[in-house]
Amino acid sequence: MKKRLLSFALVLLSIMLLFPRLSLPVSAAEDDKVTAISAGSRHSVAVESDGSLWAWGDNSNNQLGDGTIINRRTPVKIMDDAAKVSTGGGNEAIQASVTSLVMYASYTFAIKTDGSLWAWGDNAYGQLGDGTVVTARRPVKIMDDVTAVSAGSTHAMAIKTDGSLWAWGDNAYGQLGNSTIINTRTPIKIMDGVVSVSAGPTHTAAIKTDGSLWAWGDNAYGQLGNSTIINTRTPIKIMDGVTSVSAGTTHTMAVKKDASLWAWGDNMYGQLGDGTNISRRTPIKIMDGVASVSVGSTHTMAIKADASLWAWGDNAHSQLGDGLIINRREPIRIMGDVSLVSAGLFRTIAVKKNGSLWTWGDNQYGQLGDGTTNASRVPVRIIGQDTPSGTGQTKPPTSSISVKPTQSTVYVNGTATAFDAYNIGGNNYFKLRDLAFALNGTEKQFSVDYDEITRKITLTSGQPYEKVGGEMVPGSGTAKPATPTASKIYLDGKELNFTVYIIGGNNFFKLRDLMEVLDVFVGYDDASKDIALDTSNGYIAE
Repeated sequence: MKKRLLSFALVLLSIMLLFPRLSLPVSAAEDDKVTAISAGSRHSVAVESDGSLWAWGDNSNNQLGDGTIINRRTPVKIMDDAAKVSTGGGNEAIQASVTSLVMYASYTFAIKTDGSLWAWGDNAYGQLGDGTVVTARRPVKIMDDVTAVSAGSTHAMAIKTDGSLWAWGDNAYGQLGNSTIINTRTPIKIMDGVVSVSAGPTHTAAIKTDGSLWAWGDNAYGQLGNSTIINTRTPIKIMDGVTSVSAGTTHTMAVKKDASLWAWGDNMYGQLGDGTNISRRTPIKIMDGVASVSVGSTHTMAIKADASLWAWGDNAHSQLGDGLIINRREPIRIMGDVSLVSAGLFRTIAVKKNGSLWTWGDNQYGQLGDGTTNASRVPVRIIGQDTPSGTGQTKPPTSSISVKPTQSTVYVNGTATAFDAYNIGGNNYFKLRDLAFALNGTEKQFSVDYDEITRKITLTSGQPYEKVGGEMVPGSGTAKPATPTASKIYLDGKELNFTVYIIGGNNFFKLRDLMEVLDVFVGYDDASKDIALDTSNGYIAE
């Protein structure tokens, strides 16, 4: 065996010497922390703590920057020394690379640690800023001394170290802000004293050093916020006291110094979050305690001061991440411990405080980065560790799976009981409310509460279970899709890191996980496949 290994090593060394340009595949390390993200129209970009920039998804216009037009379903390394980011949505919380996030935009920007700006991808409108309309397959340098950049659909904005704002690309709606509708292939100076900018598809919003918000370009849906639907070719002042802004396709969101979130523009999908579908031509307050916001095409994501992530608007592609495909007119909580978020066309990317990267929504081009083209209704981890604390529980699969009904007969304290249960990965999963109903009145009874707003599941041991309807309903006997839930689960105030699935709109728990924390004996007969639950005896580990 040792001789074979030595021979293989010598052969490999010979190949490397003969072909010095040959490189082995590189993949994003699971233990690396993600420091920046950007969700493009159909591609994604992330920067890790070592400054490496990774891209995946659609590559039909070279927007990944790897020199090919091959779509990538998993992250591929593009460059090193990436330093800062601003997504097309203008989420200034993100720190290291930028892509456009609007309708089928197919190009990317990155700022390196030395302040140089680089661009690649589609260039039909001169949006790369290199003086041409030629597509760039790999990163090309555009300018120096850049601190922020934001890519719209076909135009781009950048802020230099001296606070000057520069623009280039498509100008059909006056989105460059230079008082014309003439496209430009190279950067031109627009204004001074700018600290933040966000380029939507056809309009732009910028914040000056005094906290004043300015907007210009397309205003067909009132997305500029100046009470009209008239386009403007030069910046106009909208409001004061603003710390961050994000421009979507036809709506805009801003966070003020007091952490209040404001919205205006199109509201067809409830993307403003005010509980209606009424469009607004002037800013309207949505919620308090907001740290940052990112606007997608027709949905909105916000991180609150407590690091909880909230979503609302269009959900046709599950871009909200709540496990459903129902539009939301008001904010709904998705997950906790979030530090960064980027809303793309029909999907979302988020980074948790531990540096792990999570994605959900549309995946037609592999833009989720999970190695498939299957959409996900809930967040799935792509890069970085997210190990549950103190439980040893395994993580759920990265997308929906088909599960089959459990064939076992179940006895609860000696009584045969019909459950709707499924076998997932060799383990039996039972509907939570069925188990609560079956154990009600015993020494191991527990109550179940569900918060529709936060989607938190709270279990309280020793408390009687209150029936809500639908308990103990027999299953169909056929396979069903199962999707990991994003809900947080608590027992007597302590969070449980369980793998829980949504099947048919109900939460299904791994039987042994739940019985262990409730201290209920679980018996299994290998011959008959019978399962026995005994509340008079404690749990015994397998």
